[in-house]
Amino acid sequence: MKKKAIIFIAIIAIMASIATVAFGRTIEEERQAVRDYLNAVDAKLATAKQANNTARIDLLHAEKAATLARWNKLQIEKEKEKPAQPQIVIIQAPSPEVSYTGHATNEVGRGVALYVNGGVDAGLIGYAANLDYDLSGLPARGLKLRVGANYISGTNPRGGDSMQAACAKLGAVYYITPFMPDFGMSLSWYVGGAGLYPVKVNAGRSGQSGQWGVEAYLGTNLSIPEFGLVNVELGYSGLKYTAAQPALKGLDAKIGYGLTF
Repeated sequence: MKKKAIIFIAIIAIMASIATVAFGRTIEEERQAVRDYLNAVDAKLATAKQANNTARIDLLHAEKAATLARWNKLQIEKEKEKPAQPQIVIIQAPSPEVSYTGHATNEVGRGVALYVNGGVDAGLIGYAANLDYDLSGLPARGLKLRVGANYISGTNPRGGDSMQAACAKLGAVYYITPFMPDFGMSLSWYVGGAGLYPVKVNAGRSGQSGQWGVEAYLGTNLSIPEFGLVNVELGYSGLKYTAAQPALKGLDAKIGYGLTF
């Protein structure tokens, strides 16, 4: 199946070449179009590598190779356009490796991601900071360790008390991008969960027995070149922040910003 896909991509590249000639593009216009397309492929490769989508990475590499072949052909055609200079013998050194002007893709060091987001947490106002560390070297590809902190503020509808709580968290996320739609955008999807521990409640109550919390969520990252990631999470969480009040429970809905390193 992979070989068929690569052959199909090569055929598409050849057909695109024929169509270009038919519609009368100049060589310089076609060179610019190829540069732009290579930039788009690089952006897609970055997203696929972040999501550890091996099948998509292979297809994108094949697509890039076919496009670079088109670039080489355009280089030859451009050389042919130069006026002939008889009686002059020119000895040329081997052509350098084909290059193009575009956005460099950082394909190394994508093992750490930092997110900050805010919105609704357990039904109240909440904010979060998360640091994800890539564990894809383990047998479970797409797995990341998550450490971070949550801050929740509001009135507990079950207990009626006004509360503010800062919690430490430890959990994991698992990327499920191959099983989710991309809607024509550079989206990566994950599911995750974490345990919460209240370290400060209201005026400083912390360390009480019976304090606990959990959260589970579905998240997605939209990759925007030269900007970063737009992060969205939807889920559910519960927090027992003091023994004197019922546990806080409710829906989570947050949006924020992320960076990969």
